[in-house]
Amino acid sequence: MQADHQCPDAWALMGHVKYLTGDIQEAKSCYERTLAFVADASEMHSIYLRLASIYLQEGQFQSARDTFLMACRCSPSCVSWLGVGIACYRLCDLTDAEDALTEANILDNMDPEVWAYLCLICLQTGRQLEAEQSYKYALKLNLQDMELLAEINQLQQDLGFGNPQY
Repeated sequence: MQADHQCPDAWALMGHVKYLTGDIQEAKSCYERTLAFVADASEMHSIYLRLASIYLQEGQFQSARDTFLMACRCSPSCVSWLGVGIACYRLCDLTDAEDALTEANILDNMDPEVWAYLCLICLQTGRQLEAEQSYKYALKLNLQDMELLAEINQLQQDLGFGNPQY
């Protein structure tokens, strides 16, 4: 099969194939190449989300934030705003993180990861009752991310509040 190297859709498709086969670095390269074109690929939202997720995994939080924001401009979703919130939290920008997570929560108030990050922000900002409520919601909605849960539990232990069991 011959691909047109000047076609953003071809690069996007190659990025998706590489992403799904686990070749994350090559996927990242293809997605970045897709974004470099003047014309957009036909489906930009998934490209933004996957590229931003790769940036998050690599600890490139500013690039992740910027790319998730592009996804929000293209087609706002709980996932795109959650990504902005996570990136801002990791950049220690708690105000923007909370704003983004609030947007995510408006779009889907049943996402346990949103509640977990809201809990972290409330812990960091000394809001005990809100931290406890957010924590309860994250658990009630069956938070699956054990690393995130451990991070919350460690911060609760360090601060001495935020877990209703204390």
